[in-house]
Amino acid sequence: MIHSDRSHADRVQSVVRSGWRNSDNGVDAQIAQSWGRSLDSYKIDANSDSPPLVLNQQEIKQYRQPLEPLLMLARSGMESLFRQIHGAGYVVMLSDANGIAVDIMNDPVLDSELRETGLYLGSCWGEDVEGTCALGLCTADPRPVTVHHGEHYRSRNGSLTCSAAPIRSIDGSLLAVLDASAMYSPDDKRSQHLILQMVSATARMIENAEFLRHFENRWVLRTSMQSGFLEVSTEGLVAMEENGTIIASNETFRRMLGLGSASLDGHRIEEFLGQRLAQLAGGRDTQISEVLPLRISGGDQALFATLRRPRATVRNLLEASVVGRRPPAAIAAAGSGLAALAGGDDRMTDNVSRAMRVLDKGIPVLVLGETGTGKEAFAKAMHEASRRASAAFVALNCAAIPDTLIESELFGYRDGAFTGARAKGARGKITQADGGTLFLDEIGDMPLSLQTRLLRVLAEREVVPLGADKPIPIDIQVVCATHRDLSKLVRAGEFRQDLYYRLNGVTLLLPALRDRSDKPALIRSVLRLEADELRLRDYSIDAEAMEALLRYHWPGNIRQLRNTLRSALALSDDRPIGLEHLPGEVLDGELQAPAAPLASAPTSSGKAGATPLSDPLQELQRSEAQWLVKLLNQHRWGLTSAAAASGISRSTIYRMMKRHGIVQPRYQGPEQT
Repeated sequence: MIHSDRSHADRVQSVVRSGWRNSDNGVDAQIAQSWGRSLDSYKIDANSDSPPLVLNQQEIKQYRQPLEPLLMLARSGMESLFRQIHGAGYVVMLSDANGIAVDIMNDPVLDSELRETGLYLGSCWGEDVEGTCALGLCTADPRPVTVHHGEHYRSRNGSLTCSAAPIRSIDGSLLAVLDASAMYSPDDKRSQHLILQMVSATARMIENAEFLRHFENRWVLRTSMQSGFLEVSTEGLVAMEENGTIIASNETFRRMLGLGSASLDGHRIEEFLGQRLAQLAGGRDTQISEVLPLRISGGDQALFATLRRPRATVRNLLEASVVGRRPPAAIAAAGSGLAALAGGDDRMTDNVSRAMRVLDKGIPVLVLGETGTGKEAFAKAMHEASRRASAAFVALNCAAIPDTLIESELFGYRDGAFTGARAKGARGKITQADGGTLFLDEIGDMPLSLQTRLLRVLAEREVVPLGADKPIPIDIQVVCATHRDLSKLVRAGEFRQDLYYRLNGVTLLLPALRDRSDKPALIRSVLRLEADELRLRDYSIDAEAMEALLRYHWPGNIRQLRNTLRSALALSDDRPIGLEHLPGEVLDGELQAPAAPLASAPTSSGKAGATPLSDPLQELQRSEAQWLVKLLNQHRWGLTSAAAASGISRSTIYRMMKRHGIVQPRYQGPEQT
């Protein structure tokens, strides 16, 4: 509501002139100080009816760009907060240190009214622009605050209630401000107490997430006064070098030690907790997550902590066998790339850990998983984390090449080897991969006749191109992938048993997207990658769209997710991705196959705990067949439309139909395309 209130302006004048320390005026001292700055320093007219300043899209991008890493982290917290309070009419905003709203979550139905009020993306709520308001006051005096109704400096904002909390950067300076505002609320300011607590808690979560992101390649001790809530409610954070020297700590950790704002940088952790970093780590070479009971030095105060290893040191565990070929910096970077694939999923973390341990050992790796789970991406990350990273990574999809061509593609040929051959011949995939990694996707679809030749190549470490009489020595790391049950194919005589055992040095089973415990973070990571490829800097997704993505079953897994998000980014046209930008099957959830629990990655003996390797794969095959029939029925057996909807190629769907013995019903008539 826009109005001019002379009595409000008079009251502001009276409070400022009487001195903000005068408790008799009934105005909080922090508010009174801000009124004084608004009146005397910024010369703002409290009765002005001028509309709020809202930046255009180009200007907003300029303010968002420096905060991009934070925005992706903050969005999850904002969505969670918005889900809890939007029913009461609240808008959630994130501003930069100047009070400019760089991200916002609101009800689109109220867009025009919110824009008029100033609760809108790109609005300027700096104290020097709007006078006293929660966002502006928090930028000037960074601590949680509620500015309620008549506490706003400008009378036009008198119906608003706003609660804001600061988000600090690693060095303690103000990075951003989180705010929850409503156009209408009860008159009693006490009604906003819970909102302020929720905003403050969310701001701390975002601040902690930014700390952990910034120091992902350092040792980080996460501390709390309560052991039971440590994993879900971290309080204190301290980042350290390998020798235990502190390089950063948050305010909460310093307060736990009773040190206030004093810097801990340059001190050793044992000065405060009585144990060296090596003692806290316990000499273990895996990620440390158990709760450590500690005691603050010089007192009886108990403290509980978990210690997180640097991401890069996961790869550095193998440095002794690699450092002669590659510099340590490159090792760390490569290891981080593979470790990043684990995300926050325990099964993927186990896969990464086991993959690291066989790098550069000459052990073949077999990667299993549904279509689209990222088998090639995992193989490529392994290659980049190995000593072979400077050589070629060569991929061949055994199911995508006709049987008549796969032999020449794989082994190469000399000039004149067959009709239509190139005059100078061609190097095959195996020769191209010499010194590097050969990735054979869909190995289960390799013709039986070629399996014999591949076995000979692997055994003798040499290849004979078609039409040649002399072998060529080769040095390759072989990684194969399939979503078929190779042991079943062996029993059926469709896959050579000796080749199976040659390829099955270590087997890794990638979980389906629907089964991953880190799905929200994974979706955001893929969104960021797709936006980067499209060269988009200003992108976001609203809460309802995210909920739809989380509910959907993703039969095409990460490949389908990438296609869906890329299309949504294109359709959203610089607006937040909403339900209207998502495909129909994601919204109605029709393409959901029964969720089948997959066993953890099996060992080289073909076991994962007590579960035989074939059990999860047989379940996988049944789920895939059920999903495929449902997909085809929905699209009236049109392979082209089914492929477009699922993110899987038409030829792959055809091969899946053939593999499962799925035949188009006669009553459907000719195939729909």
